[in-house]
Amino acid sequence: MSQSKLESLKTILTSEYWLIASLCGAFFSFFALNRGGVVVFIDACFVFLLINILSGAYRLKDIPLRFRVTVAICAYLFIVSIILYPKVSHYGWMAHMVRMLVMVFAIHCLSLKKYHFWITILLFAMISLAVCWQSVAYYFFNMPYGTYSNPHYLSSFAMMVLPIIAYSFLTTKGWYKYLFIVIALLDINILVKVPSRPAVLGITAGTLFVLFFLTKGRRKWVGLLMLCTLLTGLLITNYGNLYSRFEELLLVLPQEERVTIWSDTWNLLKENSITTWIFGNGIGVFRTVYPKLYTPVPGGTIIFPHFHGLEILYDSGVIAVFLVFSGIASLLIYAIKGAKHADNVKSRILIKCMIVAFISWLIHTGLVFPFYSKYAHYSLAFILGTLLSILENPNDRMVNQDRP
Repeated sequence: MSQSKLESLKTILTSEYWLIASLCGAFFSFFALNRGGVVVFIDACFVFLLINILSGAYRLKDIPLRFRVTVAICAYLFIVSIILYPKVSHYGWMAHMVRMLVMVFAIHCLSLKKYHFWITILLFAMISLAVCWQSVAYYFFNMPYGTYSNPHYLSSFAMMVLPIIAYSFLTTKGWYKYLFIVIALLDINILVKVPSRPAVLGITAGTLFVLFFLTKGRRKWVGLLMLCTLLTGLLITNYGNLYSRFEELLLVLPQEERVTIWSDTWNLLKENSITTWIFGNGIGVFRTVYPKLYTPVPGGTIIFPHFHGLEILYDSGVIAVFLVFSGIASLLIYAIKGAKHADNVKSRILIKCMIVAFISWLIHTGLVFPFYSKYAHYSLAFILGTLLSILENPNDRMVNQDRP
């Protein structure tokens, strides 16, 4: 094959369109369709990422330090569990973390490529289409949790995309930017009506954090006024039984299911040896131990502690807790600095929106999903990949590309 043909083949296979199609497919199949196709698209991400690496279009030696630290933390979790507990470790859950890393690096690889305005529109349209898809399932087909079988799955999606819809509205030019208001209202309505209190707490806490600490002047007070007005209206009218659900929580808080599980988990932890305190009992072991020792709460078997700190401590030990939460704290600090010092307005808005999404993820996912589950890691992949990529270059063209 001639040199010119090789170069043409390289250009075709390393095109940004393959990564865009794979990432969009993974997002839509997981958050809208809720089908197993997500694994196929993530595998496609890996194939095209590998092609970019082998061709030299994405050089490993140029990967930023924070991406390397992310891999190192995940590698520690894998290695300790596999070496010390090879027979009881949950390899399926470990695979979710590997796929998360694939998507994180695919997003970073994509961020380094030439970006066109229509691609930004495509990404906004895909997110909007996913919201509409879930809305149709919810309203027209009377599916109480959209395409999912659990309210927390749908709430996780609605909560995560809301900051991106806000970014779409704030940065889009032209009359059609107001279409994102309609999408936002559909998304908020799902978020309020689906019975998932942690999702409402997560998005509220994330928004308040950004408004209080990262917004200045009139925008800060207008934003706080709008948020407080919205929450007050929802609570006074008890729309979606929001007030009733939180009132119920306050009345039964000492006997709430999660409080009981946390107490039981602490009792399990007190039985640890020095070794298991340091290195844990193996990824996924809690799911096999807890049901044997404690009577399941009404509704099914408990397979995780409903708090990421306790889960990581039991499964992976003190060192893992330190590494994971140090990484989370460092990323938040890094993002806060980026939001304050980025030169470009669009970059600052995107970083703030991703901080909202990240804090929301921490609260909601930390209370309702296993840390090593796909519902935690696939959501984190899109947040982490986007946040790390834009923070490495806050004036990146993928954010600041305007209409030609």
